[in-house]
This record gives sequence, C-alpha cells and structure tokens, in this order.
Amino acid sequence: MKRSLVVFLSILAVVAVTTLARSSASEAPVPTFTKDVAPIVFNKCATCHRAGEAVPMSLTSFQEVRPWAKAIREQVAERSMPPWHADAASSLKFRNDRRLSQKEIDTVVAWVDGGSPKGDDADLPALPKFARGWSWGEPDLIIPMPVEFEVPAEGELPMQNFYVAVPFKEDRWIEAVELRPGNPAVVHHSIANVTRLPEGSKIVNGRAVKAELNTSDASRTGGLREGTEVFQSQDSFARTGAFKLIGQAPGKGFERHHEGTAKRISPGMYFQFNMHYQPSGRPEKDRSMLGLWFAKGPVTHEVLTKGVTDTVLVGGKDIGETKIVNGKEVKSRGKIPNIPPYADNWEIAGEMSVKQDITLYAFAPHMHLRGKDIKYILQWPDGHRQTLLNVPKFDFNWQLHYELEQPLKIPAGSRIIAIAHYDNSLKNRYNPAPQKEVFWSEQSWDEMFIPWFEYTVDSANLAKIASQNASK
Repeated sequence: MKRSLVVFLSILAVVAVTTLARSSASEAPVPTFTKDVAPIVFNKCATCHRAGEAVPMSLTSFQEVRPWAKAIREQVAERSMPPWHADAASSLKFRNDRRLSQKEIDTVVAWVDGGSPKGDDADLPALPKFARGWSWGEPDLIIPMPVEFEVPAEGELPMQNFYVAVPFKEDRWIEAVELRPGNPAVVHHSIANVTRLPEGSKIVNGRAVKAELNTSDASRTGGLREGTEVFQSQDSFARTGAFKLIGQAPGKGFERHHEGTAKRISPGMYFQFNMHYQPSGRPEKDRSMLGLWFAKGPVTHEVLTKGVTDTVLVGGKDIGETKIVNGKEVKSRGKIPNIPPYADNWEIAGEMSVKQDITLYAFAPHMHLRGKDIKYILQWPDGHRQTLLNVPKFDFNWQLHYELEQPLKIPAGSRIIAIAHYDNSLKNRYNPAPQKEVFWSEQSWDEMFIPWFEYTVDSANLAKIASQNASK
C-alpha cells in the first residue's frame, strides 16, 4: 500500500511539473514588432522593400508591415523570403547570404500567431541608413541608355539591345558597378555587356545596324522597322575581348570587387544594354543607367567572367563536333539539342579544365522559365569532388549573384563542372507551352544555359608584370 501510494504521488508530481511547464510555455510573452521583429525586417527585408525599389511594398515601419503580417509569416516560414536559393549542399559561405536563422523565423511566426502586437515605441531600433538611388554613393561615371524606350501596355517583347561607345582613351579599371533600371515596373532583368561591333555596322538611335542599310526609318525611341538588322546579345560574345560586366534582376544589380581586383574596360569597345521588358498593363517608358566606380588603389588582378561551357554534355555525351580546318582537326561546341515536349528532368552539363591557378569569387547561374536546378562542382587534381554551389529550386524571377565570403584558390589540373535540369512538363507552373519543344535562344520562352562565374588568374599579377616590363 505504501509503495503504491509513493508511485501514485510520484506520477502526480510528474504530471504537475509537465502541466506547469506547458502552462509556462503557453504563457511565454508574444514577440512585439518594435523589440523583436523590427530588427529582423529592417536588416533583412527593408533593403529591397522600401520606396524607390522594384519590389511591390515598403516594409520600413509598423504601419507598413502590419497589413502584410500573414503573408510575411507564410513567406518566411516557407523560406521563400528573403530570396536565397542556395542550399546546405553548397559547401562555401557567401557574403551576400540573405537567409533568416531558424530563431528569426520562429520569432516572426510567433509574432503573427500572437496577433502581431506593436510593442513599446521606445524599443524600436533606428532604420538603417540606406543609400538613396545608387547603392554605393554617386558613381564616378554614369552611362545612361542612349534612348528612352517606350514599353507597350501589353504583349511580350523580344530582348532589346542598345549600345553606347566607351568614352575612354585608355584602359580604365572598375572596382564597383551597378546597373539601375530607370523604370523598375517594366524592367524584368537586364545585362550590361562590354563588346565590339561587327564589321560593317554602325550605331543608329542606340541600335547596332548594318552600315549599308537605309536607317532613316529609325524611330525616336530607337525602334527599327522590319527589314533592319539588329545584332542580338548572343552575337556580342563572339567579339574579341567581349565580356559580361553586370547582371541586374530583382535581388541583384550591384557588384563591388575585392580589394586589388577590378574589371578592365578598354577604348574602342561598346557598352551593351541587353534589356528584358515586361509590360505593366499601361504604356511605360524606361531609360536604365549604368554606374561605374573607378579603382582608387592599385589593381593587381583583372576580374574575368566566364561560363562553364568549354565542353557541353547532353545525356552524358559530349555534343562537340570535330571539323578539318586548313588540314587540322578543330573541335567546336556543336548544336545543343532542343528540350523535348513534356520532359520534366532534362539534363545538360558544362565542363572546363583549369589550366592555370585561379581564384574564384562568385557565381551567377542563368536559365529561363524551364530552369529547374543547377549545381557547380569542383573536381580537384586528386580526383575528389566538392559541391561549390547547389541551387535545387531555380527561380527565373530571382537571378541571384552568389558572392563568396572568402575567395577560393583553385589549382591548375582541376575541373569545374556545372549540371542543370529543365522542367518542360505540366508540373512547371511557369511553363508557357509544355507541348512544344524548347529552342536555345535569348527569349524568355526559349532557354539558356550559362553557368557564369567570376575569377582571376593568379599568375597574371599586373604589378609584377609591369615591374618586369620596366626592368627590361
């Protein structure tokens, strides 16, 4: 009897303690906006969600945040916002990682579930000082698009390309660059390239056209009538010295290179504005701008941009072609086969051999509406592989630029591999025509596979080269 009573009392004690713990947990204070949520929103959301930016709502005060509380909870809990598509399989850390910690997510969820109280005004932190207009103060040089382009109210426009001659008489080094939409309501994304014009062409109202054509029909907006040749963006990279300067999309558009590194812009070349417009339902105008900041200190290494596409494989097979040119075998890439209708996991891979020691700084994968996932892999000289970046859910609407927290040294003898999959099936809600095969071109309803990355060549130390040349 006594033993049974002791057991019974022990059980009651356990139940009491458990009930008390649950009661205490349920009575935990609800987070408030001013004390708990504002620091998260101001530091991780308001960078984009503020007046003058491309996103649809401002989140810089309780009055602005409160009406969107439930939507914020949903997006945060799903990790859809802030946008960041690299997952844990990416072995590197990124200095522009926007992800919320689990503690931050739990705080936002508890705040909304608790009724979204405001809290004491005295607890409200100061709003960070955001740059007005340009991200890094006034640029040293602003290059506006050569014309103001008129975007119609409806329809889907082809990519628009505009050209501005580089105004320099000598090489200039760019340590930071920003491509800023003139009208964020209609600019889906854009790219600034540096290129040369094909022979026999000239600029008319900002467009590159064949010099022998009659260009008197060019409109004030830079549009050209049927029959006038316009050189498309993919043609740009066939020119000697051409390169991608900066890509702009929701979530990216400003890049600042590491100390001692910069991009080189040479005289005789052209800035190319490659614009993807998306009509807003009413006639609009845009004149985007390119901002350049010149390097203030010594530049030791040139930043280069390249796609991991020296070799392209489809279905595990190299699509390259070997031709005889002047009696010698020359290997070219070959035509990429179209994506078949209803294919839900169509694979393509790109590879390149690292022939010199390089330093890696950033990735910028680019695909279109069928893009499903992409992964960058490094195969070290000893054969072991390391996943550098894994994007399991690629989103065409967020063309992110992934900047390494610490640059990665990659030795010669390594290989960089990019593997991507495309979903041309009914399961892809963004797919405009799953019943059709998909061609490779620059329109958003076509596809692209450009696994960009940025790097420097370790041996190409500009200071050492200049010193050696001076001593000769």
